[in-house]
Amino acid sequence: MSATEILKSAFTLALYITATTTTLATAQEATFSEGERLGLAACLSKCPDNDKACNNRCISNSQTKGRVWGDDVRACIRGCRVGTQMKDQIFGCITGCRLDRIVR
Repeated sequence: MSATEILKSAFTLALYITATTTTLATAQEATFSEGERLGLAACLSKCPDNDKACNNRCISNSQTKGRVWGDDVRACIRGCRVGTQMKDQIFGCITGCRLDRIVR
């Protein structure tokens, strides 16, 4: 192997390791625990019907650890807060939202 080929191989390997490490770190950051889901459900259950500002505060307060949800995830969460629902019903609904899907 020539020196150029060795450098190309080393660069490719370094790039692969960097990409893999970054992807794993991002996936670990994005995990939304059951406790965090319960906290979000508890906050939403305290919001009066049709109080969009309260719903948005709950969503914003739940976006910790660098998470920023896209419009589709936020709409899913808002859709879980319809009418008078108990915290368990809201929790069941937000479990179906893709809370681990974040915008970078």
